[in-house]
Amino acid sequence: MNSRKLHVIRIIIGTALLPATLAGCSFGPESKSQMIPESQQQNVNEATSSNEVGAGFGRVYLQRTESTGGSILTGVQRNISSDPFDIVQVLLSGPTKAEQDAGLRSAVPSSTEVLSARYVASDLVKVDLTNEIFKATGDDLVSSVAQIVLTLCDISGIERVIIVVSGQVNEWPKGDGSLTSQPLTAYDFPGRAISSQPAFPAIVNTLNT
Repeated sequence: MNSRKLHVIRIIIGTALLPATLAGCSFGPESKSQMIPESQQQNVNEATSSNEVGAGFGRVYLQRTESTGGSILTGVQRNISSDPFDIVQVLLSGPTKAEQDAGLRSAVPSSTEVLSARYVASDLVKVDLTNEIFKATGDDLVSSVAQIVLTLCDISGIERVIIVVSGQVNEWPKGDGSLTSQPLTAYDFPGRAISSQPAFPAIVNTLNT
C-alpha cells in the first residue's frame, strides 16, 4: 500500500469518528440548569461548606434612605466564601458599625435566622428562613426579599432564588408589588439597587430591517 492510499484511509476513518466525538460533548440545554436530586442536596451544601471553598471578596446588599425619603439598596464588600448558607448568614448579621454610621441598614428583621441555604439546581438556591422575616412589612418586606435575592445572585452561576419559611412555600412581593411563589431573580427588582441590575436582553425591532 502506497502512502497516498494510506493517507486517504486515514481521512475516511477520521471522518467516521467525528460524529461520535461530538456526541460526547456537553452542548445544548443539558449544560444549563441541572436539577439536583433531593438526596444529594445536603451533600452539595456540605461540600461547598468545606475547606475547598476559600474566603474571598463578595457582596451583600444593604438599604440606604435617600434624601427624597425613598430607599435604595447598595452592595457592600464582605470577605466571605461562595457558600450560600454562609453568605445569607453574613447578610442577616446586618451592617457593620462603620456602615451604620454611613446610613446603611438592613430591612431584614434582625431576629431572622437562616435554617438552610442550598443548591437545588445548578442555577437555583433554596433558602429556608424562620418566620421572623414576616416582622418586615410593606416596602421593608420588598427590600428584605430583594436583599436576599440580589446578594445570592451576585454569586457566579446563581440566577434564581426560592425562599421558604420553616420549609413552607410562601408568596413574596416583587419590585412591582405583585406576589409570586416562584423562584425570584434579580430582574424582579428593577431599580431597587444601585448598579446591580443585569442588563435586560436588547429588544431588536426586526420590522424595519
